[in-house]
Amino acid sequence: MVRAILLIVASFTVLSDLTQAITIVTGRALMAFGGADGRLPLAHLPQLLKADLRDGASGTLADADLSLRLLSALPTLVHGATIVLATVFLLRVLRGIAQARPFDPFVLTNWRRLSFALLIGGVSQALTDTVANVYLTSRIGLLFGTGAVSTEQQEQFLGGDYQAINTNYPQWPVSVIVAGLVALALTAAFQAGAKLEKDVDGVV
Repeated sequence: MVRAILLIVASFTVLSDLTQAITIVTGRALMAFGGADGRLPLAHLPQLLKADLRDGASGTLADADLSLRLLSALPTLVHGATIVLATVFLLRVLRGIAQARPFDPFVLTNWRRLSFALLIGGVSQALTDTVANVYLTSRIGLLFGTGAVSTEQQEQFLGGDYQAINTNYPQWPVSVIVAGLVALALTAAFQAGAKLEKDVDGVV
């Protein structure tokens, strides 16, 4: 039952990440009903809080530079990959525990893999989001020390003439990193349990 719920939650999370990544890269909604325009606004980028076009100007996320869209979607893809790996390792751990082998080397190995997957994946997601944020702000002249960026360069990069751009802070997946730390602590606890079980087995 627990494994079934875990699979369902993980599947929906990964599907959501893939959907978001696709919409960011293409700049379009996956489905547009009633003949609606499926093009998304530039503010759909996770690295932006606000993007207001000048009066009479036009532009959508699909018009923005492809490098920006690809880099902006990367943190979401990293998160999805982290969830996939963590789910695989956690399912293996649960299988070992269900077989009454909580201190088996197979279980301990997958505890370690689970903790590393969460920690490395969480930090990687944060770093890629930071890189995407720095890339965006530097290309539109908002990053200190990058020099002046002309209106034409900014307009070409963003795919439109925007009068107000507010960037978001780099997002750190604290819950994923904390889960990795918890898994690491549990790994240590299970290793201690395995050592204790070995010592007890050696007692006559």
